[in-house]
Amino acid sequence: MRKLHRRLAVLACCLLATNSVAETRALILVSNYESAANPGFRLLNPIADGKAIDRTLRRAGIDDIVFVEEPVYEDWSESIDRFVARLGQDDIAFVYYAGHGFQMHGANYFLTSDGTTLVGMDSLLSRISGKARGLIVVVDACRNNPLSPGGAQDELRVRGLELREKEPDHVSLDELLETGEGLAQVSNLTGLSTVVFFSTEPGNVAEDGKKPGKGSPFAQAFAKELWRRQSLDDVFRYTAIRVNKETDGRQSPWRQGDLPFDVYLAGMKGLPTP
Repeated sequence: MRKLHRRLAVLACCLLATNSVAETRALILVSNYESAANPGFRLLNPIADGKAIDRTLRRAGIDDIVFVEEPVYEDWSESIDRFVARLGQDDIAFVYYAGHGFQMHGANYFLTSDGTTLVGMDSLLSRISGKARGLIVVVDACRNNPLSPGGAQDELRVRGLELREKEPDHVSLDELLETGEGLAQVSNLTGLSTVVFFSTEPGNVAEDGKKPGKGSPFAQAFAKELWRRQSLDDVFRYTAIRVNKETDGRQSPWRQGDLPFDVYLAGMKGLPTP
């Protein structure tokens, strides 16, 4: 009975926006890298993927969504600040990122849309963690390694979100090329307040999709499962099954971290969808 009460309480937190101040609030950041000087950065589907996730969330009754298309570093910083300012202690924070990602010295980084700056994933997590009851981060990155010596630039800036006034560090393309493919496990993920869902396993590359605007295998599967009346745990599980099958085993989504309660973004079976 106690478990049932806990599930219903979290369901109310995620689904009902009547007289409650608790809501699910979402931030979507996506880049096709159209403005990047290096044409090798261009991707076909992140923006389409973000729009698919946006539509799915709104269909589920979640309308507090900030959609940031082609964010440069300043957009990253400002959108995170605005997002955090709206969060309440009882809210569920949902962040979706689609674009390029890299690992370096065991830490993960996202590439800004102009192709000049790497934003630390750890800084994103630390900036949002603790500001809401639970944080859900979905990362559809590492679609390929677009870096090659002799391109339009020789190095990238490396910056955090909580230290914007600090002069950025720099990393050479040669150093990034030596770090290997894919993303790494998140080293600073502790407790039961954050869960991260990656589009593929550590050290592997995720597929972007073959047709422009049609979506990546991960985003298509995630949007379909996100709408079903099932727990977030089941969304993750069945998304992974779909993607693994669609890519003939080349890509296997994985998760890290957990929440101490069940989340039903589109409702539970037997209850009306919002």
